[in-house]
Amino acid sequence: MKKNIHTLPENNSPNERSFNFSVLGSQGGYSLAEVLVVAIVLAVMVLTVYIGIEFAEKKITQDYRQRVATLLLTGELEKQYTLYMKENIFRPFTEVPVEIDKTEELTVTGMMSISVGREVENYMTHTYGYQYVIGEIRWVDPVTEKVHFVRLREDFYD
Repeated sequence: MKKNIHTLPENNSPNERSFNFSVLGSQGGYSLAEVLVVAIVLAVMVLTVYIGIEFAEKKITQDYRQRVATLLLTGELEKQYTLYMKENIFRPFTEVPVEIDKTEELTVTGMMSISVGREVENYMTHTYGYQYVIGEIRWVDPVTEKVHFVRLREDFYD
């Protein structure tokens, strides 16, 4: 029996057809189907990571703008309270432009409004008067074209 160095001893057979298949079988490679499955799985994983990163980036931008609007309103409400303590009057206004976000590509501008009201709260046998100040900032997201807003309310008891 003729021995070939390309065949393993367990695959050695006297017939030529099985000899060719034993050489192919002993190569230890991957089939085309296995390679395609791995490529598809990798493509899905890369796509999933990409979508996750894009979503996170949009959410971070949206959260940043809401935080900026909240801080702007908080500062304005503090200013209104300081004016009230000094001059005993609030100064409401409507539609004052404020800058929420500025990058090299775009600037997001919102409109700030402050409104004032007076109410009475009853608790047991006592009546408490108070004034409230409502601050609101509205802006349009340049990417989604949706209107976003932040609204805060502060109560000031007499």
